[in-house]
Amino acid sequence: MRDKRADLILSAQAGDEVAFQAILHEFEGLIWKTYQQQRVRTQPIDWQHECRVVLHKTLRLLHNQTWAALTLYYKQSLQTHVVQLWRSEYKVLDFQVPALQDDIAPYETQTACERYAVHQQNLVAFIMEWYATLPGKERELVFLLVQGYGMAEAAQLIHRSRSWCYGIRRKWRQIYRLEMKNN
Repeated sequence: MRDKRADLILSAQAGDEVAFQAILHEFEGLIWKTYQQQRVRTQPIDWQHECRVVLHKTLRLLHNQTWAALTLYYKQSLQTHVVQLWRSEYKVLDFQVPALQDDIAPYETQTACERYAVHQQNLVAFIMEWYATLPGKERELVFLLVQGYGMAEAAQLIHRSRSWCYGIRRKWRQIYRLEMKNN
């Protein structure tokens, strides 16, 4: 099997269309899986053509004629190509960006930093008050999460279920959102 695939790669690199089609057929599952994962969806026929072009480029640049190397490089090339399609789809043209004028009011960094410092102090005070009012297990959960433990590990260490921990975290988010809304 390994010799057949290596011969197939060599033939496709030499320009054999039948070998190229056979390789493309082998990657059909990967092609459609990548298509389904995209946010920018081209027409299926266009996507097939794009995949042919990507495979051609991959075969042209492939030095190691093993199937594993081809699979790895082709998969990476498809993912990179999806990003390139996305970028070209949402590219902002130069003439769409307004030109800055000289009479725009300057941004006062000193005032902005002072306002941020006051906001930060208020937020830290709120968090300290909130932490002091937490029951024991919730306080332990906060302590473990701040130390970098995952939710499953923290749940196991404090002898609670993961669903309890996620519910507590959801409650904390609601409290935080309400506090941010009030400020």
